[in-house]
Amino acid sequence: MKTRCAPIFSFPGPEGPGQPPAEALGLLLGVRAALILGEGALLALATALLGARLPWWPLLALLGLHLTLLAWGHGLRGRGLSFTETALQLATDAALLGGLVYFTGGYANPFISLLLVPLILGAVFLPPRQAWGLAAWVGLIYTLLMTYYQPLALEVSPEAAVHLHLQGMWLNFLLTAALVAAFTGALAAALRRRDAALARAREQRLRDEQLFALGLQAAAAAHDLATPLASVRLTLDDLRADFSGDEDLSPPLELMAGQLQRVEEVLARLGQAARSRDTAAGPALPAREWLSRTLERWGLLHPQARVELVAGAELPPVEDDPVLEAVVMTLLNNAVEASPGQVTLGARLHGGLLRVEVADAGPGLGAKPAGWGVGLDLARAALARLGGGLELADRPGGGVVARADLPLAEAVP
Repeated sequence: MKTRCAPIFSFPGPEGPGQPPAEALGLLLGVRAALILGEGALLALATALLGARLPWWPLLALLGLHLTLLAWGHGLRGRGLSFTETALQLATDAALLGGLVYFTGGYANPFISLLLVPLILGAVFLPPRQAWGLAAWVGLIYTLLMTYYQPLALEVSPEAAVHLHLQGMWLNFLLTAALVAAFTGALAAALRRRDAALARAREQRLRDEQLFALGLQAAAAAHDLATPLASVRLTLDDLRADFSGDEDLSPPLELMAGQLQRVEEVLARLGQAARSRDTAAGPALPAREWLSRTLERWGLLHPQARVELVAGAELPPVEDDPVLEAVVMTLLNNAVEASPGQVTLGARLHGGLLRVEVADAGPGLGAKPAGWGVGLDLARAALARLGGGLELADRPGGGVVARADLPLAEAVP
């Protein structure tokens, strides 16, 4: 089976498989620009310090072509360069650099090793086939420069020429080391960003799998409970009809009917959410109104609980999303288990999100039983998918405060 060759190093990005990502092209342009600046600086240094007689017109023409090529590559960066176009640009860089070396001593020029810079860039960013082609091209240029070149005219003795050659090798080493350090530093930073993106993607996938499994269980539960709930509804309706005038039995039967209706609504919402996430959310509601309604629905299952709602009427609206409602209900469930009569539900703006705080007066985080955090883990994963977050902290004076950051209506995807 044939496999497609890939570059040795790649960046995360939305670009297609046939071109380097925009971040890679930006790094390439930066290194190539530094190379051109180094070429000009070395030519000026050779003239000022060594008194070298250089053919400036062809050298300036080559530098101008190099700058033009760099500007053209920068202009094409918006639409993206293919790997083939990138390889051709690097090959042209090597040819222009070879032209500069041709007019400045050929293979005797200690700066001929700068030909390795385009080769290193190609080996890192290009697929293997094109990288090997670039290596062959650079090798051919070096081989030709061993035979065809113009000697560099220096007004120094042979002994001084040898000394200058060694100094040139030293300067070339410093320049190459600087380019490699800057280049590898940028690569290392890009690698860290890529690893962080992969880690986030893995965490997101685990959360998605967990939520998907929970959705399957919810759908199965809704399906399995539908039949027995229908039987209970029929029996309860018969009992209410038979004892409609009984002062002792009628109130508890009415309460049971309300609780049963709430269970049926919850199961219906579970089934709706499992069938389609896109249609699960309703219209946006003012935050206080949404919290009040959520608290009312939750209170049907906890008639003995006492929860104080602290939220201003000026808060912006949020989407009527069953996921967000389930998160708030999970926090209320945990709080009321710790302190049924001392629970506070508050809301305020925080960092562009709606921060909902549920505080209890229980024993604190250290006294929570094992398995208490399963619902919270699911709530945290659900909020993370929507751009929110969840954190827990011990409450001053005793108890726990849970802070859930919910996206506002205009920020919910």
